[in-house]
Amino acid sequence: MGVAAAAAIVLVVLLARLRSSPPATPVAPAEAARTAFLAHMSHELRTPLNAIIGYSEMLLEEAERRGHTDFVPDLQKIYGAGRHLLALINDMLDLAKIEAGRMELVFEDADVPALVNDVASTIAPLIRKNGNTLDVAVPGDLGRVRTDVTRLRQILFNLLGNAAKFTDQGKIALEVVRDDGAIGDSLVFRVTDTGIGLTPEQQAKLFEPFTQAEPVTARRYGGTGLGLAISRSFAQMMGGAISVESEPGKGSTFTLRLPRAGPSA
Repeated sequence: MGVAAAAAIVLVVLLARLRSSPPATPVAPAEAARTAFLAHMSHELRTPLNAIIGYSEMLLEEAERRGHTDFVPDLQKIYGAGRHLLALINDMLDLAKIEAGRMELVFEDADVPALVNDVASTIAPLIRKNGNTLDVAVPGDLGRVRTDVTRLRQILFNLLGNAAKFTDQGKIALEVVRDDGAIGDSLVFRVTDTGIGLTPEQQAKLFEPFTQAEPVTARRYGGTGLGLAISRSFAQMMGGAISVESEPGKGSTFTLRLPRAGPSA
């Protein structure tokens, strides 16, 4: 195990312990110190990781250009591992900021069909990895939404990435519709898959940080159990919510509902 990987694991354990520890007195300075520490450590890990990712990508392109195909698999593993570790560090920092109340969103108007189609295009290789297909249904007249575009994309990537991970040789669908429900004029994003599904007990703890369906699932599919917790927090900060409907062996449907005009003041 590399130094960066070991350090990231230490950060995960530390953050979990800090979350479960009794609140210090006063609370605000303790939370500020924790967030500052995690931000500093994340920066210290990001710098060498970005170098590893950048150089491995350059070497991969050079190996492919020169026809050194025997080097390609190992370079792909280095690049993939670096990207995975960087995503883990980013998730930890997001969670720390959210829990400390220091996460700030940037709201702007965004074209819904363009945003959704861009997400679908970016996630397509991951969808195909397990032999899955992706069906996107987004009417061209949905117009615009006021939201934090980066965080909305992050939520959709997480939901679609999970669908791809837990579905094999199946179908994944992303549907966006307009609705006038409990939160008024809103957009509903539905991600449906034909994957392994979830029991009611698993659904009850699905959005808790550092929690996965069960140990066997965690060992087989990997992951940190942070993505859905972070996505739910972002959805709530944008004035919306995420819910799930699922049945073991038949797949799952995750529904993200957001107000078109952004969160109410």
